[in-house]
Amino acid sequence: MNDIYKPDYRLLVVFDQSKESFLALQNAIELAKTINGAIDILCISKWSKVIKTENQVALLRNLEENQQRVKLKTQKLIDSITEIENLALIYSYTHGNVIEETQKHIAITSPDIVVIGRQKKKFSSYFDTRNIDQLRKGYNGFLLLAGEKNKKAKDQSMRLGFLDEKEVSRASELIQTLIRKAMPTLNVFTISNKQKKVVETKEKMVFYEFDKNDIVDSTISNYIQKNKIDLMCVKWNDPDQSLTKKIIIKTEIPILLTN
Repeated sequence: MNDIYKPDYRLLVVFDQSKESFLALQNAIELAKTINGAIDILCISKWSKVIKTENQVALLRNLEENQQRVKLKTQKLIDSITEIENLALIYSYTHGNVIEETQKHIAITSPDIVVIGRQKKKFSSYFDTRNIDQLRKGYNGFLLLAGEKNKKAKDQSMRLGFLDEKEVSRASELIQTLIRKAMPTLNVFTISNKQKKVVETKEKMVFYEFDKNDIVDSTISNYIQKNKIDLMCVKWNDPDQSLTKKIIIKTEIPILLTN
């Protein structure tokens, strides 16, 4: 790694060694490569995985052993990544409640983007957004919900999707960076009073307009998949979050929640 390397953005990956957190790390690596970012991995062991005895001495020993085991595995993981990718990675370890420890770390480090796994129950129409709401308290940055990326050529630019044209016209510095690095044509999915689906193109943007009385979430999700969108940029603090939540449930790709 070059000693004068200066990242433009800092990404915090919440890593609890679950399958979803490994996917979050993969997403963070891809995004960091795109926006010249550095990655901070916060390894958190849940109390339930550490506390196996009521004996205080044995408990402390368990904590120490678990910490050493996790640190060793994480260091091996980081070494394997840095051998392949030219990225700045650091990590820290703690144990406790995942959300509470993440909030503490955010308060200290002020990351630009927090990357978390997205655990969805199979065959369920429900996605628990309480973790998102909790992380949003006192944090006004971006939140990336991990997801499966579409297969594409190695050097192919990402395809960006938006649920609102304003997310493009009033884009933050980070979104502007993504737009510059993305495919020339952006995909914007909107809802209107028109009685049929309309596709319009203007100023390097393709607009997909859907009838508000249609089953919008399923239709938009199908179009996201059909157009091989790699990353959806969605405003989270919109008064009506119902569509956003449904898109989170029905799509598998990464979703960047803007503030």
